[in-house]
Amino acid sequence: MFRTIIPLKRIATQEVGRRNVPHDVPHNKQKLIEFIKEKVRQNNKVTRQEIAATAGVSIKTVQRNLKEIKNLRYRGSGNNGYWELDE
Repeated sequence: MFRTIIPLKRIATQEVGRRNVPHDVPHNKQKLIEFIKEKVRQNNKVTRQEIAATAGVSIKTVQRNLKEIKNLRYRGSGNNGYWELDE
C-alpha cells in the first residue's frame, strides 16, 4: 500500500462563500451604475480597472454596466481620453 501526500497552500484550503466577499460592494445593478457615475463625476479620467478595483467587481462587470448608461460617453482614445457624463 502506498500513500501520496500533496501539500496544499493555505489559499487552496480556504473556505469559499459569501464570507469572503467585501460588504461595501454594490451588489445591486442600479447601485453599481450609480457608483460608476459618482466615480466619473469625481474624476473624468478614471479607468475601468480603477472602478472595478474600488467596487470589488470584475472589469467585465463594469464594462457591461457602462454599456447600459446611455448618457455616458468616452471621448478621445486610450490614455488621452476622458469620460463625459451628460446630466
